[in-house]
Amino acid sequence: MKTRNLFTGIILGITLVFGACTIQEDNIGDITINEGGGTGTTSGAVVLEGQITENRTLTSSEVYELRGGVSVVDGVTLTIEAGTRIIAGNTGGVFAYLAIEQGAKIIAEGTASQPIVFTSNKSTPNPGDWGGLLLAGKAPINRGTTATTEVASLTYGGTDATDDSGILRYVRLEYTGGKINADAEYNGLSLYGVGNGTTLEYIQAFNGNDDGIEFFGGTVNLKYAIVTGAGDDSFDWTDGWTGNGQFWIVQQSTNAGDHGIEADNLKSNNAAAPFSNPTLSNITLIGAEDGDGKNEAILFRRGTKVSIHNMIIKSFSKGIELNDDQTFTNLNNNELTIRNSIIDNPTPFELSAGTATVDLANFATFNNYSTDASGTAVPASFEINGFRGTYQFTVAVDGVDNFDPSTLGAFFDAANYVGALQEGDTWTSDWTRL
Repeated sequence: MKTRNLFTGIILGITLVFGACTIQEDNIGDITINEGGGTGTTSGAVVLEGQITENRTLTSSEVYELRGGVSVVDGVTLTIEAGTRIIAGNTGGVFAYLAIEQGAKIIAEGTASQPIVFTSNKSTPNPGDWGGLLLAGKAPINRGTTATTEVASLTYGGTDATDDSGILRYVRLEYTGGKINADAEYNGLSLYGVGNGTTLEYIQAFNGNDDGIEFFGGTVNLKYAIVTGAGDDSFDWTDGWTGNGQFWIVQQSTNAGDHGIEADNLKSNNAAAPFSNPTLSNITLIGAEDGDGKNEAILFRRGTKVSIHNMIIKSFSKGIELNDDQTFTNLNNNELTIRNSIIDNPTPFELSAGTATVDLANFATFNNYSTDASGTAVPASFEINGFRGTYQFTVAVDGVDNFDPSTLGAFFDAANYVGALQEGDTWTSDWTRL
């Protein structure tokens, strides 16, 4: 199969659920907004507060309200039925959050038609109305054998790569990111040393004030994930995350946003082991200008490694930046690679903060389309049109085989096309919010 087939899904028109610029608040295309955002009332809600010390099930017939920090403790399982709604806010600057401690589990299995929704309790919700969802596991990190989270003071890390914190499936997290101080904010979903025995699929972080989904070490994998309107980075990793990811979408907002992906190893020791070294495929990053002219698709720094395949980057001011000596060492050792991807930005690669002997824009080596003069230019017919984002290629290019990510390991599905969606895909339908 040649390169013209690499872009088959694009030629036919990828049904992307998000437009190129703004966040919308109505039903468009295949997407149904479920229940809106916020409620403005807590009357009749079942209150959850403090520690959950015995197995408990939250049912879809009730609305639940988180008050303050709510923690599920070691040995306890919290089960949440499909269609359940959980609201949260802050009282006197104390933000509500839900934490799954080491040894505890959450079994939150929604469906496309009945997602589990965590949202603001405000009638007019805003990013940062409450904290977020935190999972702490026993998988390896590089900050020491164990460490303590910057929010909620949870212990995380250990030696069990297969640790199991439960299941999150068809879960939407809205208006998260409560700001504690200048150095500490909650993310939509924070994954601290979470092991690969945990299942994470069909998760959306919507209009959060800080990062959408962040990995702090661990080995957990993530498939079918969407971050919409993050106030800071959409996806973030540090502390030695070594998991896998497939079918990720970023849609920035014109209101705020920094990086589509921000990737670190460890700030205090860029060579700390285990290195952050995830493997990703079928990623779509769509930027939006929020007024500062600095939005960047990806920042690799502080010694991270990574392997990315089948990625689309569009509408960011900058494409991919590398910082710090160890990061450049990883690049030059072919331990930081991007292949079979489209980087459509005025500055696709910015490698000025170190010495690069490997050129990611070298088409013959990495099969990346970019606007870089040393690579193969993105065809002029490549566009994102309208709210649903139709990708079109009319220029056929021969001579390069497609990449099939199923060859990377059992986690990955066969998807030899660029980006997170191809024509006919419906995995974003019904449960996501725009």
